[in-house]
Amino acid sequence: MKNILFIQPYASQVGGVDSVLLQLVQGLDPAQYRSFVMLSGPSPYAEKYEASGATVLYGPLAVFGKPTDAGYYFRNFKLLFRSMKEIRRIVKEHKIDLIHSHKMEVIGANAVGRMLGIPTIQTVHELARRPLFAYRFVGWLDHVLNDKVIVLCERSKIMFRWAGRESRKLVKIYNGISAQHPDRLPFASSSLRQQLNLPDDAKIAIAVARLSPMKGLEYFIEAAARWKAEHPGIKAVIVGDVAFDHEAPYKEKLLSRIQEAGLQDTVFMLGLRRDVPELLRQSDLLVLPSVYDIFPTVILEGMSAGLPVVATDVGGVPEMVREGTGVLVPPQNAAALSDEVVRTLSGDYESMGLRAREVFMKEFTKEQYVKRTTEVYDEMFARYAAAR
Repeated sequence: MKNILFIQPYASQVGGVDSVLLQLVQGLDPAQYRSFVMLSGPSPYAEKYEASGATVLYGPLAVFGKPTDAGYYFRNFKLLFRSMKEIRRIVKEHKIDLIHSHKMEVIGANAVGRMLGIPTIQTVHELARRPLFAYRFVGWLDHVLNDKVIVLCERSKIMFRWAGRESRKLVKIYNGISAQHPDRLPFASSSLRQQLNLPDDAKIAIAVARLSPMKGLEYFIEAAARWKAEHPGIKAVIVGDVAFDHEAPYKEKLLSRIQEAGLQDTVFMLGLRRDVPELLRQSDLLVLPSVYDIFPTVILEGMSAGLPVVATDVGGVPEMVREGTGVLVPPQNAAALSDEVVRTLSGDYESMGLRAREVFMKEFTKEQYVKRTTEVYDEMFARYAAAR
C-alpha cells in the first residue's frame, strides 16, 4: 500500500482543479493506494474526497503566482515556512510515500519531499501569460523541486524551456472524466425546452462555465445577438455562476447585456446547476467561448454526451476538438463564433457529436487518465527503490 499526498491550494466552489483531482482520487485502486488530500481551507469538495475514501487535511499552503496585492509575495514567503513545517509533520505522521502537488505556483510540499527523500510530482494546470520570464522562473522551481512535471497540453511546455532547452522531466497527460451513458441518465421531470418555454424544434447551444472574464461569455451573448434575426430557432443557454466575490460585477455585466440587447428570448442564464449531464443530453451543441483556458473539462463532458463542439483556439483545446468533432474559432471574435454556431447547427451536427464521443472514449476517459498517472507513480517508486 502506497500513501499519496495530494496538494490543492485553492478552495473551490465550482470545480476546476478539484473536479479533475477528484476523478484521480476516485480512480485509484484502493488496494494499492491510500489518498490524502491537503487543502488550504474548507471546500464543498472535501466531502466528495472523503466519500471517495480519501483523508482530507487542512493547513497553510504558500503560492507564488500572479500577485493580488503589493504584499502578496512577502506574505506567501512568510507562509512558506509554516506550510513546510506542517507538510513535514503530515508526511511523517501518515507515512507518505509520494507527494503530488496541483497548480504550478504552489511551493513547499515539493521542497519537503526533496528534503525527506520521497518522490515529488507537480501537475501544471496553467498556460504562460505575460510576462513569460515570470512563468519560466516558477517553471524552473518546479523543475528543480520535482522528479516529474505533468503538463496537460503542448502549449504549457513553453514555460519549461530555458536557453533553447526543454526540461526532461515533462510528461503530458490528458485529463479524463467518467464516461456518461446518455441512455442511463435519469430523465428530468420536465425537459429543458419545457423549462424555458421553447418549442420542441428549438436548437440549443449550451455553454457551461464559471462566470469569469476568462471564459469570454460576453462573446457568446454577442454571437447570439448576431444570429437572432436570421436564425431565431437557435437558443443560447449559459450554465454556471461566479466562484469568487470579485467576479460578481462580471455576472451583472452579462445580465445587463442580455437586457440591453433584447435577448431575453434568445439567451438564458440558468445559474449553478447540479444536473449538467442531463442538460448536455438535451442540448444540440457545446460552445466554449473562452479568452483563456487550459484544458477545459466541460469539453470532455460535452464530447461524452455526444455533442459537437464550437470552441475558441486556446490552451489545449485544439488537442481536444479534432477534425470532424467540432470547429475552432479565434478568441474574442463574436462574429466568427456566431457563424460557426449557425453553420454547425445547419449541417449534420449529430454525426459530428457521435465522432466526438468516439474520440472521447479513445483518449479522454477517467480510466486512461488514472492509468497514465499511476504509471508515473510506479516509475518513481521503482527509481527510488533502486537508488536505496
